Amino acid sequence: MIKVAGNFHHLDAHARQTMIAAAEAHHATGAPIGVHHELGTAAADVAELLCGQLQVPSDKVILGHLNRLPDSYLQRQVAETGAFLAFDGPSRANHATDWRLHECLAELVRHGHEDQIVIGGDTTTASARSSTGGGPGLPHLLRVLRPRLAAELGEQVAAKFFTVNPARAFSWA
Repeated sequence: MIKVAGNFHHLDAHARQTMIAAAEAHHATGAPIGVHHELGTAAADVAELLCGQLQVPSDKVILGHLNRLPDSYLQRQVAETGAFLAFDGPSRANHATDWRLHECLAELVRHGHEDQIVIGGDTTTASARSSTGGGPGLPHLLRVLRPRLAAELGEQVAAKFFTVNPARAFSWA
């Protein structure tokens, strides 16, 4: 995967330069592009740049951290690009991440975007990892979150979020 980062609420010159480099690398290799969005912002700008101007196929773009900005309207707008939407930070109860996650996912499913959603755990800090005693971490995804989503949205949808969609998102020929 090619990993790049946007900026907070906008794309500055450096972020644009890295997106252009990522698109060139994608076109040369076919590898998917994963994008870190600072607090979930600027996803629409990134999708327009990568999928629009730079002609990266939308199914090769994974827009990350969208749970950090639980704006259902914006998430639906970004979903319309066809890119994958990564909700990759559950288990941080002091953020809107957990308590708004279910309604955001349900809204996307209601609008036909269940094939674009991937669930993960951004556990880059000790405070987010269960292995370092800081938080529920990745085990939370399978022990708590997946059963809740299966109960709320159905087992088939949960399987898409955790298995089927990630397999498609991270594949490359």
